[in-house]
Amino acid sequence: MKIHYGMAQWQHPAWVNWLYPTSLPTGERLGRYSHVFSTVEVGSTFYTKVDDAQLLRWYESVVDGFKFSFKAPQTVTHRLIERSWSDVQHDWLAFMLSLQPLQAKLGPTMLQFPAICDERALDTIFALCDMWTLSTPLSVEVRHLAYFNKSQTERRFLAGLSDREVNRVVMDSRPVFSTDAYCESLIDAQKKKPRVPCHPVVTANHPVVRFIGHPDLPRNELWLDQWAAKLSQWLSQGLTPSVFVHSSDNIAAPTLAAQLDERVRILNPYYQSALALPHSQEQVSLW
Repeated sequence: MKIHYGMAQWQHPAWVNWLYPTSLPTGERLGRYSHVFSTVEVGSTFYTKVDDAQLLRWYESVVDGFKFSFKAPQTVTHRLIERSWSDVQHDWLAFMLSLQPLQAKLGPTMLQFPAICDERALDTIFALCDMWTLSTPLSVEVRHLAYFNKSQTERRFLAGLSDREVNRVVMDSRPVFSTDAYCESLIDAQKKKPRVPCHPVVTANHPVVRFIGHPDLPRNELWLDQWAAKLSQWLSQGLTPSVFVHSSDNIAAPTLAAQLDERVRILNPYYQSALALPHSQEQVSLW
């Protein structure tokens, strides 16, 4: 039984002298991070081509058992409609080739499609899934509301992923939209994060959750309880979830992950947590 917990980044100014000491060089923070969390979202591959040597340095800096979840390039996903299919295929194949040496430490790679990709893009999404050649999991995140309407489109989407053993990414942005945006981080989060229904449906063995927490930590308790129950259910089914915890400013994200994991431990006596945040005065003073 294992849950891979991770953040959307491996360093944050507020985590200095908490997750890693002030004296630790910036280039060594990923390695220290990997002693606390067992996965991380890597968004840099979405924005630009990361040099193969850099990918290898990241790979070598983390402990065994750690899993990277790289995001596919935006030229494959967010520019899917405007580009030729041959160009999209070329970039997708090149990206897979760059990940091949890293397979021992790969979690679910993410194909993240924007809201502009409606049901007309579904066959193309499936075609990209069919091209996946690595032995590691693949996941798909969609943001157009047609994929959340519990009608033929969503049923076909879920069935297609299941047939291909591809994981659906479950986005839970309910916490950050549960109040008015009364601070700068909430304003930013409500502008950037998708407001889509939360449908925790499993389509393969490595379900992926992206939880966007509210900066007022007690407000997250309802959703943390719900996710603890769902994760416990998935564990009992032999699944291996990856849970990426965000918050509107990401300062509190590690604490939210620990709170969620403690709830899972209480519900499931056979579950042994591997998540243990370091204690420090700085951690206490953050909240």
